[in-house]
Amino acid sequence: MEFQKHLSTDLDSQITKVADLKWLPWIGQNYSRTRTVVLGESQYEDEDYWQDDDIKATRILIGKRFSGKRGILCTNVEKVLLSMDNPPMEQGNYLWKSVAYWNLVQRLLLSKKDRPRDADFDNGWAVFFSLVEIIKPITCIVLGKSSCGRLGYYLQNNETTWKRNNYLEFYAPEKIINLSKNGHKLKLIFINHPSGSWGFDYKHWAKLIGDNEPALRQLLTQVLP
Repeated sequence: MEFQKHLSTDLDSQITKVADLKWLPWIGQNYSRTRTVVLGESQYEDEDYWQDDDIKATRILIGKRFSGKRGILCTNVEKVLLSMDNPPMEQGNYLWKSVAYWNLVQRLLLSKKDRPRDADFDNGWAVFFSLVEIIKPITCIVLGKSSCGRLGYYLQNNETTWKRNNYLEFYAPEKIINLSKNGHKLKLIFINHPSGSWGFDYKHWAKLIGDNEPALRQLLTQVLP
């Protein structure tokens, strides 16, 4: 497949050992430059049940972007992270080569109306932190705020050495959660889901990310030859 040359598989032998992980994350070939994960909420596609059995399903779906298939989610993510109204395909492709992408919920939802349950988020965060130990991100852009409360619940009710820098961050209007573990700092920035529901305003979220992670924008817009 064409997109495979833009994908890093160096860590697959470790990732496949993560308990309860259903789909391999997309990890762009330049991920190490940004160490940024785009964390989706759930994976679904009506009547497209092949995803339920294919561990590479997430990679295939993101990989479609390189053949010019721009779904609303990928397009809006590009708008937010690049702060561009209409990102050119080359720039969008460079973005996906520079980040990792994964979905929190580890079961295939049947449609957009099929909403994750608390247990889905709880399991997802457990898998997420196992994955973090391997790919070691420093920034995570979380698509959708529904899982934020369960992140707080997970940190409070499970044996983990990840520490909240300030629990009041969970109550702020904008959810920017700073975690640390043995010198490893991880910032999670929650934005409204870019599916377009609830009146998605990419400029608002682009500014929020630019204000909090200005270096990330520079890395994503500096296309290498």
